[in-house]
Amino acid sequence: MLGEVSRLLPRTQSPGTQPLTFMDSMVIANLFLLLFLGLADNQMIAALLPSLVKSFGVSVSTAGLLVVVYSLAAAVASFFSGMLSDHFGRRRFLLAGGAFFAVASWAASQSRTLNELMLARALTGLAAGTLSTCSITFAADWFAYNVRGRAIGLISSAYFAAPILGVPIAAQIADHFGWRRAFLFFGGLAVVTTVATLRLPRERLNPQPSTEKLRGAARAFRSFLTRRDTAAALVIAFLVSGGLVGFLTYIGQWLNTRFGLPTRTIGWVFMLGGIVAVGSAPLGGILSDRWGKRVVSIASNILLAVAVAFVPFLPWGLGLLGVFALASLGAAFRQGPLTALMTEMVPAAQRGSFIALRNISSQMGIGATAYVGGLLFQRSGYAAVTSLCAVMTALVVVLLATHIVEPKGQ
Repeated sequence: MLGEVSRLLPRTQSPGTQPLTFMDSMVIANLFLLLFLGLADNQMIAALLPSLVKSFGVSVSTAGLLVVVYSLAAAVASFFSGMLSDHFGRRRFLLAGGAFFAVASWAASQSRTLNELMLARALTGLAAGTLSTCSITFAADWFAYNVRGRAIGLISSAYFAAPILGVPIAAQIADHFGWRRAFLFFGGLAVVTTVATLRLPRERLNPQPSTEKLRGAARAFRSFLTRRDTAAALVIAFLVSGGLVGFLTYIGQWLNTRFGLPTRTIGWVFMLGGIVAVGSAPLGGILSDRWGKRVVSIASNILLAVAVAFVPFLPWGLGLLGVFALASLGAAFRQGPLTALMTEMVPAAQRGSFIALRNISSQMGIGATAYVGGLLFQRSGYAAVTSLCAVMTALVVVLLATHIVEPKGQ
């Protein structure tokens, strides 16, 4: 067996009717900041893409490789940080990830060639993968399943606060001072966030010999790949992240080429979607605690698939913004329930390893869709990209309905 990471967390036994304590709120706020850091940094590439294409004189598909290398690096970091955090705790990886993120962001701001920037983004991806895996796993360790939808819904609103705050700020900085300053801004934010992470509660560990840890980790990974439900969950992670990021990565370039929108206006479009999503992400988590994580996830993915399919066929105006807002609503509503659902599919002692595999699959989905999406955008336009993303999202609905059962978490 893997070494159990025991917690000083009485919250994991609390009933769903209890309100969140002050410490609960502090944990949520801290994990929100950690998740926000990597997400906003990654999502801003969509707004910076036109500037990067002009700065380096490359094609859209070539510049899109920045997302691919970031995702591959994040997948590698997720694997090791998730597995090791099952034995050594999540907190120390969150602190190390935040500090490394600051250094890598500074390196990106100093890049003079596309190759240098790609290397810096790969290093940033290593840090972001660690932050993503360990922040979600820390939350799952802290909160019981019957309140986890609400808690992770609040934490996961970082996915959508990023377009509200991170992307518009990055777009404005890039528009006025150049894209390098945008990376420097996130480096400074990483320093502040890492200092705040020192306030996370410490963990108490139950160590085991290293050889037993390695054998246990190997058995856990094999079981995840052979079990019907966990294997389906990994495919779902691939489709969920790939479908959403593929849709968002090239929408900025599409708005620029089709409607002539400048970078700062594209940033405001992302902000609109983020406002809708941040308001609805916690609600999706709350409703999932009452109605079931699986049901809310299925309904949300249906809404998202339909909205994504319609976006490229609309003219610039309120109609397009409204459908984009619906896509944001669908993406936000599913985030907390789907994440909470997956964290309960394995024992707590294997949770870090499973979330690591889930994040690896997620990053592979992002990298693959970003690469294929760039080729499709170059050859057939944005409608081809959104068609791919809509199909991927629809497949999530099928897998949830046929392979996943709602856990009876206590």
